[in-house]
Amino acid sequence: MESFSEAENVISSSLIKRILYSKEIGMTALLLLSLLGFYFFAWRNARFFIVPTGSMEPTLYPEDMIVTLEQSKYQRGDIVVAYDDGDYVVKRIVGLPGDNISVMDGALFINGKYASEPYMFEPMDYFIERPVRVPDGRFFFLGDNRNHSEDSSLGFIAGSGERVRSNPYAYLGYLDLIIGKVHFIYYPYSRFGWVRSYPLINTAGQ
Repeated sequence: MESFSEAENVISSSLIKRILYSKEIGMTALLLLSLLGFYFFAWRNARFFIVPTGSMEPTLYPEDMIVTLEQSKYQRGDIVVAYDDGDYVVKRIVGLPGDNISVMDGALFINGKYASEPYMFEPMDYFIERPVRVPDGRFFFLGDNRNHSEDSSLGFIAGSGERVRSNPYAYLGYLDLIIGKVHFIYYPYSRFGWVRSYPLINTAGQ
């Protein structure tokens, strides 16, 4: 039995060496890596970003290094990186064209219906009493750390006085300026893993 086991180990070791040093296998692996690279970088426009603030806590933290991929279509609940007012922002889409967005009693309402958001850091301490209808080509975005986030709410907060500008819709994002959906945290290693979106589907029209 011992001789048979030793012979088996020698054969296994020899097979592993042939696989590791095989030119054909090496070329195949290189081809697969090239195809994956083409898919993610050329086809899906993979981009790398560092989360700048705590506005997306507890989902994303400052200094998290993230990967985005371009989508053919974006959904409510997607976390995206978008170009906004001369800078990149990392926020969650809560409203798409045609949606009516409001905030009452610390909760988000989409098209007049309560939207469950278990990822929020804490309930919102502001109101958007008059529903905001999202125009074509735009989207309403919020941070998960709602009370410490510069987002679309700033143009519409009830009674905010100086915080409401002459053009509140300037605080909405443009769909064609979305860079991509956040899919992955690659650093720090303690937070290495996928970033899941939470679909906001408990709304009218779904």
